[in-house]
Amino acid sequence: MSRKDMKRIYILFVLVFTCMGVFSQANYDAFVGTWIYQKNDTIFKIKLQKGVVKSHGKDKRTGIFGGYYLSVKGIVKENYIKTLPTTWDIYTFAPLCNIYIEAYSTTPNYLGFTFYDQRKLHLNGEGILGGTMDLTASNKLHWKLDEKKGLWYALEGDYAEDMVPAPEEWIPRGFSVPTDVIMTKE
Repeated sequence: MSRKDMKRIYILFVLVFTCMGVFSQANYDAFVGTWIYQKNDTIFKIKLQKGVVKSHGKDKRTGIFGGYYLSVKGIVKENYIKTLPTTWDIYTFAPLCNIYIEAYSTTPNYLGFTFYDQRKLHLNGEGILGGTMDLTASNKLHWKLDEKKGLWYALEGDYAEDMVPAPEEWIPRGFSVPTDVIMTKE
């Protein structure tokens, strides 16, 4: 293969990947609303809304914010479904804005998210990546939390020496909510 052919292939790949990024869009509207999982005496709900995420002054993107609720045997264990902002500045700690789920994607019917578990407080309460939401139907959502993946994402990051989380932060501690369930839109 000649150098000229390689150059053409390279340019073609660049164009294809650029178009994929530009034209690929998450279907945020399909995620908006209240989702519920109920099994026996356990009720788990999440409420999601579309909002604007601000960073670095004028940079803005659309994202999904939300909260969660858990009751077991009729006793409310977690209730973090509260009034959410329409715009969130990422330099403000998410739970201070009632944001306990923060999601983003460029893939239709899929969201990756950070979960702020208020009971387990992963990584000093900074939230843990590794959560996914997949729309399996217009009214069905597969909610999944992967603690090992979330800790791996955090562990692989660069930290300033004075900001490295304590060793006990790297130990899996589980979640206070279900980790792998199919939820139905209310």
